[in-house]
Amino acid sequence: MNMPALIPTLKFALKNTVVLLTLLMLQGCNEPLNWHASDITGMLPDLEFSLNGPDGEIVDAGSLRGKPALIFFGFTNCPDVCPTTLTQLSVVIKKLAAQADDIQVVLVSVDPDRDTPEVMKRYTASFGPWLLGLTGSEQTLGAFMKRYGVYAAMESSESKGTYNVMHSSTIFAFDADGHARLLISDVSDGDAVVSDIRQLINQ
Repeated sequence: MNMPALIPTLKFALKNTVVLLTLLMLQGCNEPLNWHASDITGMLPDLEFSLNGPDGEIVDAGSLRGKPALIFFGFTNCPDVCPTTLTQLSVVIKKLAAQADDIQVVLVSVDPDRDTPEVMKRYTASFGPWLLGLTGSEQTLGAFMKRYGVYAAMESSESKGTYNVMHSSTIFAFDADGHARLLISDVSDGDAVVSDIRQLINQ
């Protein structure tokens, strides 16, 4: 085959190659993400709240937009679940390295009577600047917990002020647009949590 006759054939082959590569790239973009936690995309409402921050300022869901957020419900007098979970999350933050700045971790109190903004500020500081503590009135927090099906109930106690609060320990993961994406029930496997968070960050 002479050169002039070969040129149209090469152009056709090149065009087909470009189309094939484009299709492969689109297929790769549409592949489902490999989540370790439970995928709840579309199952829960978007992140929405208005609570008191560490200095008593109002913090709402809009202030968290732009980066994924992990929301954990607990309280500062929690004897075991909360400190254990937050300690495990601190390991996750370290594993994220530079990407730790691209995620916001929030502790929302289920014990508003004792967890004032000042108390929350001192407690979260013991874990690190990566943890934001939020509290509010019983009514406001109750509405927030109801929105996401979070359970919390005070245990009876003979001595006032020494009661315990039973509560859900699941972590809710929201994407940068505030959409509910994951339920993380186990943070002991730091590598799995890191993998999920990185996927949220890179979306």
